[in-house]
Amino acid sequence: MKPLPFLASALTGILLAATLSGPALAASPETHTNTPGTAAAGVSEPTAGLGDAGTGKDDTEPGATAVDPAQDVDPAAADTDGTPSETTVDAQTDEVTELSVDSSDVTIIGATWEGEDPDLEIRTRDGNGWSEWESLPTDDEGGPDVSSAEAAQIPAASSQSQSVALPVLDSDAVEVRAADEQADTDDLQITQVSTAVTKADAQVAKSAGGVSAHSATGPALDVQISAKDLRSKIVTRKQWGANEKLVRCATDKTSSAKGVFIHHTAGSNSYSKAQAPAIIRGYLAYHTQNRGWCDLGYNFLVDKYGTMYEGRAGSLDKAVTGAHASGFNSWTIGISVLGTYSSAAPSSAAQTSVKRLVAWKAGQYGFNPTGKMTLTSGGGGTSKFALGKKVSLNVVAGHRDTSYTECPGLAFYNKLGSIRSGAKALMPELSPPPTKAPVKSPAPKPKTYPTKGAIDTYYQKNVAKTGKPVGPEKKLKNPNGAYQTFAKGTVYWSKSTGAHFLTKGQIRVAYKRVKYEKGVLGFPSSDKKTFKHRKSARYQNFRSGMITWSPQTGSDVIYGGFLTKWKKMGTERSKLGLPKSDRTVKNGVKRQNFERGYMTYTKKTGIKVYIRK
Repeated sequence: MKPLPFLASALTGILLAATLSGPALAASPETHTNTPGTAAAGVSEPTAGLGDAGTGKDDTEPGATAVDPAQDVDPAAADTDGTPSETTVDAQTDEVTELSVDSSDVTIIGATWEGEDPDLEIRTRDGNGWSEWESLPTDDEGGPDVSSAEAAQIPAASSQSQSVALPVLDSDAVEVRAADEQADTDDLQITQVSTAVTKADAQVAKSAGGVSAHSATGPALDVQISAKDLRSKIVTRKQWGANEKLVRCATDKTSSAKGVFIHHTAGSNSYSKAQAPAIIRGYLAYHTQNRGWCDLGYNFLVDKYGTMYEGRAGSLDKAVTGAHASGFNSWTIGISVLGTYSSAAPSSAAQTSVKRLVAWKAGQYGFNPTGKMTLTSGGGGTSKFALGKKVSLNVVAGHRDTSYTECPGLAFYNKLGSIRSGAKALMPELSPPPTKAPVKSPAPKPKTYPTKGAIDTYYQKNVAKTGKPVGPEKKLKNPNGAYQTFAKGTVYWSKSTGAHFLTKGQIRVAYKRVKYEKGVLGFPSSDKKTFKHRKSARYQNFRSGMITWSPQTGSDVIYGGFLTKWKKMGTERSKLGLPKSDRTVKNGVKRQNFERGYMTYTKKTGIKVYIRK
């Protein structure tokens, strides 16, 4: 990942992926400002909170609410439970999207889209005004191993292109824009996850003294525990306020661990002790609700003050498989330090805590911190090594050793030698009994799916659009045809319509709503297209109708006489505008709503058009 050079008060971190607001910007004459409060008809309202199912016809995942952590927290004022809330708003590449955030909270900002990368940029506002525009780049990390059970349960909507997820601190507004306004980008959405800094966070900050050579005793036990073999204080999930209801599924485990991957979360290093737990709660929410992972991606986290935190559930005493190093999660432990360490290394307190965690786990699982390990790649788009490739690595490795990322930052990466030797020197002090010797991990069996016939012909010509096949071709009856799923969508074929591609976006959601090819539309008869006279809107033809989509109206199905009449009126250029609902029937009257009016039909009157004045 590329670290973002924001000012100290601006932003704190990129979520791992190999591994989760003030006057508007004065816009140029070509630039428009889009604010969440002015969402057009057809756009989903913000969800009430994390963990709720998506609502409305778009069937999208929960959104995220932007908020920022307080640098200096008054424990008496922070009287909340710290549960993250989430809001998602639609955005367009030719507009600046402004988000209001609470400067006393921690806010995670992230984006998703389909199609071309719009080269997003972000800036924040605090008491000193607006920061400079900085890149909000595409997430270049990964997540669960491709062949894992965790990857298999990730919702299709979480497979859209994603930006890094960036925590924002001490700001009252955020703006996001596309540097490439002409990018062929669909379904661009900005998500905020807001987390308040609580009284409990302030108490953890007061009691957390970082690394101690002795077991924790006295009042510190109220907010921390002493790990039996770690012989230091560590903040548990319960103590940093993990909402266990957000955990999506049980995570995989291995019988042992072979080594450790070191990460940084990236972003600003200017967080306070009290803000660190809120940042971690934001990560848990974003990883599970937006990335679709089972749980927080890291096994352990360390803040700049040396405080250690339990990450993914069960990591204290089990070899839990994380989502921190795509293709290399199994048999490894992920430790991440909050902040960016490209030009400056973490504090000595943070480095000492990392050494202690490594030494603790090395003794527990019987690996040598200064030695080598051999891992078998689980593949994945961000992995440097193909599926099944055996790789020799340092037992204490940096994330960049296996993924296309700068993590853990050059300055931190250059300290890994001293981390290894320091961890080895600490092992005699900790000396826990080793568990079973590491078992050789079996090489994952690559799954390949052949393509054939017309679907193969389409795939060979459009591989960049479809991605690789992820399932076998399947036949369909009544109506007769076939389909095959690919990484980015589905290719359908029938004798009368030929082979055409359906992406994973909102047009697919509408197609599902009318029961795919067995519904009123039949098979696709074209790929997705852009309206000639409305560049932000899309449509796709089907044998018996059409699905339209725009940021203002969402996705809608139109067919039969209503479609014929709309085409005669000029489609997107008509006085009605685009459809903004599917057809409804009430008391024998068929009706379909449009942006500037509606159509009705009865046997007696035929089709009638009503245009609002």
